[in-house]
Amino acid sequence: MEKINEDIWINILGFLPMSDQLSLAQVTESICSYVKYHWNHLKSVTLTGDDLKSLDRSEKLMQECLGGWSGSVQVLNLAGCCRDLLMKWTAYSFPHLRSLDCHMDYNLEEADEETLLLTELFPLLTSLTLSSSTTGCHLRRWRQLKELNLIWCEYLDTDTFEEIFSSLKLTKLTLLYYGYNVNLGEKVLDVTLCSTLEELIIDDHHLLGAFMPLLMDLPHFRRLVFYTRDYYEHLLGMVARRHPLKVRSLLFNDSFWSSERVAEDILGMTNLRRLVLQEDDIDSQQLHAICQRLPHLEELHLLQMRELPPPTRLWNLICSCPELRILNLSSNKLASSSVEFSWSRLPKVLLNRSSPLTLHLHNTGFLPEKVLPAMNHGNLQISFKPVHLNIWSSRFVEIEFSPESA
Repeated sequence: MEKINEDIWINILGFLPMSDQLSLAQVTESICSYVKYHWNHLKSVTLTGDDLKSLDRSEKLMQECLGGWSGSVQVLNLAGCCRDLLMKWTAYSFPHLRSLDCHMDYNLEEADEETLLLTELFPLLTSLTLSSSTTGCHLRRWRQLKELNLIWCEYLDTDTFEEIFSSLKLTKLTLLYYGYNVNLGEKVLDVTLCSTLEELIIDDHHLLGAFMPLLMDLPHFRRLVFYTRDYYEHLLGMVARRHPLKVRSLLFNDSFWSSERVAEDILGMTNLRRLVLQEDDIDSQQLHAICQRLPHLEELHLLQMRELPPPTRLWNLICSCPELRILNLSSNKLASSSVEFSWSRLPKVLLNRSSPLTLHLHNTGFLPEKVLPAMNHGNLQISFKPVHLNIWSSRFVEIEFSPESA
């Protein structure tokens, strides 16, 4: 290892987890010097519970490690953390840290003291993801916070909501239990005291009652995502009745389930620009009826579908959507489908289009060297590159709004 030059070491260290970096720092003095140089330039750091314990056991290692990156780090991820392991960190400052993702061990007795310690260690945060036993006390101390994600914080006291959401100027909020039986009650309405809020991610049952209408009336609100088990039809119906023309994008991940009610509600969302279904079910006739009524639809993503409409119906969709720019069929096993995927009619469909259509075929089993020559058309672009969508969980619905629409 001594024969490896410095540049190669620095490159290698960039791919290693912190546990390996901590081990290498204790091998030889020369290797330690490379590790310390690497630490001095880190912008993002991830520490596991074992990493935190290793640092806690060695004052020298903590000084070299934390002393190295505390002054430069901007993003910090802590897992398996507790108050005792962070107490020694008060000797360091983190002037550039803006984003913290922290998963604290269960500790109901000291949960709020842990939160207070985090506010003292990292006072300049603009983004916080926290999973802990916190009651919510002390969260308001992060005065510069713009993004707050509270995950599995099952001891959250809703009596703290008024103080939190009336004082923090948040743009994004997550209150997520993944369907776990936690009821935030009427106090959840205090979220709407945050007039700067633009995005909310939450479990569907918290949106019932007066919360949803108040949320949609916030002046800057543009994105709602809810993990759903039972209430997706009811909630989409509320959106369709109240602000159908403000909906510009809908994403269903294992949550459409060929629902006739949802299909009917989408028909009134005539300003819809993007429709995404991932790992889901939709009847071919439902899809055709929806697309016929959406004159401004620009993107249609049908990903990893349980059953995809036959080719003739897909080509008919293109005919019925004159503004369609993207048809994404990625992650459907089209090449091995029992239904022959015929391209013969597609050129006719493309003839009268005013703008080209991009057809995405990533991970479909089709070979580019066979498809591209066969589908050479001026109004068609074929891509085998993945389209990256924000699929963060199963069973969720995402609604994006255009605030300027009526």
